[in-house]
Amino acid sequence: MDGCNLSGDKLQGDGEGRDLKTSDYLKKYGVRLKKHLGQVFLSDDRIAKRIVKAADLTPEDVVVEIGAGAGTLTEELAKTGARVIAYEIDESLAPILRERLSKYPNVELRFEDFLKAKDVPEGAICVSNIPYSITGLLMEKIIEWKFKRAIVMVQKEVGERILAKPGKKTYGYLSVVVQTFYEVKKLFDVSRSCFVPNPEVDSTVVDLKRKPVDLDFEKFKKFVSMIFAKKRKTLKNNLKPFLSIFEGVDLSRRAEQLTVEEIVELYEKWRRALECSRG
Repeated sequence: MDGCNLSGDKLQGDGEGRDLKTSDYLKKYGVRLKKHLGQVFLSDDRIAKRIVKAADLTPEDVVVEIGAGAGTLTEELAKTGARVIAYEIDESLAPILRERLSKYPNVELRFEDFLKAKDVPEGAICVSNIPYSITGLLMEKIIEWKFKRAIVMVQKEVGERILAKPGKKTYGYLSVVVQTFYEVKKLFDVSRSCFVPNPEVDSTVVDLKRKPVDLDFEKFKKFVSMIFAKKRKTLKNNLKPFLSIFEGVDLSRRAEQLTVEEIVELYEKWRRALECSRG
């Protein structure tokens, strides 16, 4: 299938709407995809337009795109007039991006690894087609940099984990850390046929809006990792070194049965106890 059908909740291939510039640019500059980067490029500009429309950007906004790729989404972001900071780790894509975005002075291209970024403007919005190979790490970075909002396209299975509720098989570490700091909402699914090359899975676009939460993220993710270390085990088992801290607390349940709010309460109890023990 080639192109995407915009009817319904899932965007399917229909043979029309293909953003020919993406494949043309790749051929023009002889770009070879790097398997170790898991490169797949969005190739239908209608998907990019729909994502950008959902972001509702203004020229006053600062937008960070992680993984500009061949620039399909970057170009639509640029058209809004917002300041766009686009990260791309693969410098072989530089000729494509510079040609494609040459008429947009509001775009800043940074050919570097976003995971090693030293600065992100306060109050920025992240709008990205997240590289599949490092989705988990990038989601943590989005939290660490305190983006006020993030609209990201992720592998469908990852989207299900981000959106999962307690008791679901997909509910786990990623669900809890993201939902603690962000209100999460599914926007729509995107067929694998909307990318070049076609990946083996479909994608999901999710909308994340920052909550007014003040937690030490490093300590919190350590605690969440600990209680989900053995997912089928109870809290009593996973928190064995700290049982004295949780005296009087029902630890017979598994972490996957707890709400985000209950996990935050347990974390605060653990954090306060550790701080007191250190004087």
